[in-house]
Amino acid sequence: MRIAAVVADLDGTIVRSDFSISPATLEALAAIQAAGVRFVVATARTPQGLAYLGVPADKTDIAVCCSGSIGWSSQQQAALWMEMLLPQAVRRVVDIAESEGAGAASFDGVYWRMTAEYARLSPTQPHGTTRVIVTPEELADAPCCTMAVRREGDDLGHIAELVASEADTGALSHVGRSTVLDVTREGVDKGTGAVRALAQLGLSPDAAVSFGDMPNDIALFRATGRSYSVGAVHPDVVSAADELVDDVEHDGFARTVSALSAAGWEAG
Repeated sequence: MRIAAVVADLDGTIVRSDFSISPATLEALAAIQAAGVRFVVATARTPQGLAYLGVPADKTDIAVCCSGSIGWSSQQQAALWMEMLLPQAVRRVVDIAESEGAGAASFDGVYWRMTAEYARLSPTQPHGTTRVIVTPEELADAPCCTMAVRREGDDLGHIAELVASEADTGALSHVGRSTVLDVTREGVDKGTGAVRALAQLGLSPDAAVSFGDMPNDIALFRATGRSYSVGAVHPDVVSAADELVDDVEHDGFARTVSALSAAGWEAG
């Protein structure tokens, strides 16, 4: 296949566990741009979080943020779309989190609202957005486009099953060294977001390659022509990918981009 676009997750894929981006990765992004290949970010993070992490706006064509809920033009600094969760789904996620002793948060495009437990579990991690601590009842009543759930010890499997049983889209990701359950509206995920972004660029998903490391990237892998698991972080991700490459700490993304460039942007 002739590669027309590269779609990549952030945390654990091009952003290291200390929230930095390696010089090799920055060189890889420059090489993508120089080749005329389009670059799309697909992340659970917010648009504000991109700048906070130092993701180069001039090298990003479209950012699929909040696991597909928001499409963001990094160069125009404007939203292309926003998919809101249904009110009953927001309340249900809060109820599940409370019953399981977990913390919950939601994002409305401007503010991260979160319970005290969620804030306790993420006190120093970079977000780039204004964070407001609210009661569970206030959180349940607040409109939002994405939610996040955290629990002590990162044991979120049962909570993920409960959310999925109610038909909303929930998948595990990570921020730094912490695991998070991201929840979006039913039918909204990184895969649908990537397809939407590529369509806006006039490209077929079959002409794109994707990179990720956690279960919320599996939908992205299914949507693109070829996929790469960056490190063996999660067995389901490795199984879903076409190829396993080095982890982010060893520049797996950058090394693979270099190899694709040397091959004339042909893959598979």
